Amino acid sequence: MTKEIIFATGNPAKLDQAEFVAKELGLNIKVLNGKKLHGDDVEYDEIGASTEAIAKDGALNVAKRLGKPVIAEDTDFYVEALNGFPGIRAGLFLKTFGRAALHKAMAGQENRNCSITSSCCYATPEGNVVCKTYTLKGTMAEFETFDPELPHWIAPGSSPWGGGYNAIFIPDGHTKTLAEITGEAALDFGYREVTLGAILKHLAQS
Repeated sequence: MTKEIIFATGNPAKLDQAEFVAKELGLNIKVLNGKKLHGDDVEYDEIGASTEAIAKDGALNVAKRLGKPVIAEDTDFYVEALNGFPGIRAGLFLKTFGRAALHKAMAGQENRNCSITSSCCYATPEGNVVCKTYTLKGTMAEFETFDPELPHWIAPGSSPWGGGYNAIFIPDGHTKTLAEITGEAALDFGYREVTLGAILKHLAQS
């Protein structure tokens, strides 16, 4: 029997990525579009000083509101030379100013170390919570580079912020940006691939 889990989001890229991860891992799980099913009831304020705190609080609140188990995910982008900015407000910054604004802020900087942290949490209406957090370290590319043939959760496509910061992020040990690496290849080290995979495996085994 296929298990179903509500993803507390209306972000099509996150939803498609979760479905991709479940399929690639061979998990018999259907990820449901929380926004489509429950509208504003899956929305939550981003409360907390870390991705895990935000995802945990969001998942708990939505699960209690719906009376059903849900998963929630949050991602940040930490740039060392900018004292961690944009941090946990990475999504808002991206949609407001775009990746080009970070490139401008980093002009002339030799220290291009950065990291992306993803936290995915599963919560039940009774208050049970399981979270997985993973940080991927790397460097900020000098130029935005991506493969336009890759899915919208990996690289920019119809949306200018498609793929998040992938197009300017080179993972340690690699020479290409995350927006040039296939979902299959990034399954074991891509930030959201790891956290979604861990939580979906937990659900499949429970």
